[in-house]
Amino acid sequence: MDSVGNTWLRQKFSLLKSRLEHESYLGSRASVAHQKDGRKIETYLRQYAPKSFDDPLAHIEFGLKYDGVELAFLREVFGRLTPENVTAYIQQSPTGKYAKQIGFFYEFLTGTELPMGGLAGNYVPALDAEEYLTAKTVKNPRWRVDHNLLGTPAFSPTVRLTDEIKAGLARDWKGQIAAVLADTPPALLYRALSYLYAKETRSSFLIEREEPGRAREERFIAVLRDAGKVPIEQALTSERLVALQNTIVDPRYAEKAYRQIQNYVGTTLPGVREQIHYITVPPTLVPSLMSGLAGAANRLESVSPVVQAAVTGFQFVFIHPFEDGNGRLQRFLFQDVLARRGVTPMGAALPISAAILDNMHAYDDALEDFSLRTMGKSVYTTNDAGAVTLTNPAEIESLWRFPDLTRQVEYLMTVMARAIEALPKELGYLRRYDRARAEVRGVVDLPDQRLNSLMKWLDAGGGKLSNNKRKQFAELTDEEIAGVEQAYTEGFAE
Repeated sequence: MDSVGNTWLRQKFSLLKSRLEHESYLGSRASVAHQKDGRKIETYLRQYAPKSFDDPLAHIEFGLKYDGVELAFLREVFGRLTPENVTAYIQQSPTGKYAKQIGFFYEFLTGTELPMGGLAGNYVPALDAEEYLTAKTVKNPRWRVDHNLLGTPAFSPTVRLTDEIKAGLARDWKGQIAAVLADTPPALLYRALSYLYAKETRSSFLIEREEPGRAREERFIAVLRDAGKVPIEQALTSERLVALQNTIVDPRYAEKAYRQIQNYVGTTLPGVREQIHYITVPPTLVPSLMSGLAGAANRLESVSPVVQAAVTGFQFVFIHPFEDGNGRLQRFLFQDVLARRGVTPMGAALPISAAILDNMHAYDDALEDFSLRTMGKSVYTTNDAGAVTLTNPAEIESLWRFPDLTRQVEYLMTVMARAIEALPKELGYLRRYDRARAEVRGVVDLPDQRLNSLMKWLDAGGGKLSNNKRKQFAELTDEEIAGVEQAYTEGFAE
């Protein structure tokens, strides 16, 4: 079989480490093979071959027609062509759909203007709305293209319309959350929101295997309570993000600006050389990529709030703009977008981190789907002090600037569904807790602080007070302890 389209271009320009979502070949029989990682390998009959088989631009056209739009890969290929070559190809069929797309994508991705005038004819879409999630259309009169990409030349992700994402887009997230909270009495709802803030905070720290301590926990809860209250124009400014980072981390690790050193994510084991899982964006690229993320926010306002939350949170953590606090800020940004877009009521926090914590393997997979792409192309050195230097950032930049975030959007939709399903259980727990607390107080009328402590240890012991904890309540008789344990159990009965 002979390669064609993007697959041919990958071989032609030695881009063998670039992953393609769709590989194309020519053969005597047409076939489609779906891979476990979501990729598709398709064989076309030989009559589909481009007429100018040795011309890279003919294979770009084939790729746009059959492989789909892979922005990061296109950026790499365009970097190996001259503006004159691209112009000459477009002028062969200046009113054609793919000539218009090639011109538009070349200038959008490279920032280089082609030496030719604008085209005529009908407008064509940059992305096929049947295959990709699209943003609000902006007319590009130069190329007669409807610009419906999700971002700007500084940052523009793509999200493919998989079956999972189509199902998520059809779901009424806001309505489902509102329906759960609608049946909650106001007094319980107020307590429930405080409880959910605390649970989201603890879960967010536990994802990173951290015990925050009371002061840091309270600071993060305060940050969550402000989710969605800042206008979109201010939400992703460096001033706001630095202030948030300063609030949620240990004061010793508070930063005054985005990081100035190269960092990475790795695993250290005694006596074993550290395993590096992901080398983050070089500090020289952080400001422009963060500016790109902020600049894409307005375009992302025209798509599903859950998509915007996923794109914002995951791109933030992939950039890793700070030395500490990136993961917790990612989970905050999920909540921030959902609150601003009205999916969660202002003042409410969905237990997203708790849902993530329930299946950390899936969270790791969502991160690795991206990190494996960059690490497959990364060339780096390390010194004895453990410092890492990425030696080929230019070869990876397009992956950071034009990522495919399909898997990350699918993941957040799955987590959102689990978090919403957990809401009735969380609210039911609070109802039963209140009932059990009242039953316990009916046995022994303890002061609030003592009663709260007793409830905490009963909760930890599944309704039983251990002999060790029993010593903390020496004023209670054995008969009273037995009555308290029975009251707790009865209060928590369904």
